[in-house]
Amino acid sequence: MCFAGLMEFKELFGSFTGHRVENRSTGMRYGSTGSARSEKSPIPTLEARIWHFLPSESIPKVPIPLHIRVIKKWKTQTMDYLKSQTTDQDLCYLFVDKHGAAIEATANPKKETYFDSKLKIGSCYKVGEYISTKSREYMKVVPHDASLRLGTMTTFEPLHDNSIPTYYYNFATYDMLASRKAHPRPLTDYIGRVETVSPPLRRACKNIIKVKIQDEWKNVIEITFWMQTMFPYEKEKAVGQLLAVTATIVTTFQDNLQLESTDATTAVLNPPIPELQSYIYKFSKLERSETVGQRKPVLPIAEIKAKYRQDTTRTKFTCKATVTEITADRKWFYVTCPKCKGKVHLQRAEIPRFVCEDDGHVPNPTFMYCVNTTIEDESDEAKAVFFNEAMEQMLEKSCYDMVVEDGHTDPETTLADIYKIRGKTAVLDISMKQDNSMAVNKVEVPPAIIPSTPDPKTATTKRSAPDSPGIANATTCNLKTSSIPLSVFVVLYAKLKLFADCSESLLVIKFKRFQNL
Repeated sequence: MCFAGLMEFKELFGSFTGHRVENRSTGMRYGSTGSARSEKSPIPTLEARIWHFLPSESIPKVPIPLHIRVIKKWKTQTMDYLKSQTTDQDLCYLFVDKHGAAIEATANPKKETYFDSKLKIGSCYKVGEYISTKSREYMKVVPHDASLRLGTMTTFEPLHDNSIPTYYYNFATYDMLASRKAHPRPLTDYIGRVETVSPPLRRACKNIIKVKIQDEWKNVIEITFWMQTMFPYEKEKAVGQLLAVTATIVTTFQDNLQLESTDATTAVLNPPIPELQSYIYKFSKLERSETVGQRKPVLPIAEIKAKYRQDTTRTKFTCKATVTEITADRKWFYVTCPKCKGKVHLQRAEIPRFVCEDDGHVPNPTFMYCVNTTIEDESDEAKAVFFNEAMEQMLEKSCYDMVVEDGHTDPETTLADIYKIRGKTAVLDISMKQDNSMAVNKVEVPPAIIPSTPDPKTATTKRSAPDSPGIANATTCNLKTSSIPLSVFVVLYAKLKLFADCSESLLVIKFKRFQNL
């Protein structure tokens, strides 16, 4: 949409409406008949008085019919924290024409039923009698300078035009993302191969999904979908596929660039674009992100402690460790206010309720994990607190579900479900604390590899009759060839068995550490 000059728009306006418009250069006025008269009107028209103060480039042309396809529809919303509910601001559509250019159209959300009867996603229309306005400056969906305002006067004539594209993407490269964090924060379309998909995580009373994708230059970026329905794909079907996301906002977490969904975001696997096969070929030549481009080295716990002692300003590290103990006398969750992120207190009364010291009654607080543990690798052990996102990744269950849905409301009673993380080994993103303990913010749990069942008819080796699967052989932990006296390990094993259901991986970690002493 381009803007007309002031005089051009006046002539158009006069010819379409019959309004008399003054030609300031000649002192004459033009009516619907096109005849000029030299007399002056005692009262200038409202339009003329307005035009006198407006720059010519700010006045749009009288709309001409557009041939478009409706690509998507969404609603922009604001959060009313006093009422704990969202309010619709605009009903929005994305239109694309046969040249592949796109423009945003908005309407009154109270008229959604009316527009639903007129516009169908994916269909083509000849649109007329719209209002051309300046596009929003902040968080633009498309780079067009204009947008359309639709009303009940707007006309929609169905078309059958296969030349109009069925999609619109304006992909950004990784190098462009950093500049998009600043105002006016244009929304970003991005494409890459899916590397990992998180289980549903609970944030601000919503189930979210985190997806990591890798672009063709081996840059890995995480996308947070703030509504689970925005990423409607199962993990098994998504990993390794090409993902195109639209209208995301660029953010940072711990100095890493990230993308977050907005109301206008869509996610499509293997989008129907001409370059699809080219992208698939390029990504087939790339290794998985777990094996390339690892930005943070995985260090042993002992080395992390040593580096932190040398430089206490460096607090972020990555290690691979096993959870060996759960501290049962510490709370395993806490409650926060979704508005200010401050602590929420439970006030016990006839009807118990949560109260924030700044925001008062909080009807929908946020429940967050905080599980105190001991972690251990072959070099050392450390006290570590697993916070919300890390615990959700370990358990594949949100704290909200654990507390609200399952009814485990006592933070001082450690649940059997919490103990399920004991014995698990994972790659941990940790922050060091002054007391040499660690805060675990994120984890990557390696997928379990189920060994194939041997065919008894083709097995070439058999266990001799005197052999026993017990501790005497220690074959389950691969300890048979160890030089450590068996009697010493038996004592260690007996101590470990004080912990119920001690896992095999935990035994291996303990034994290897014992050998290194």
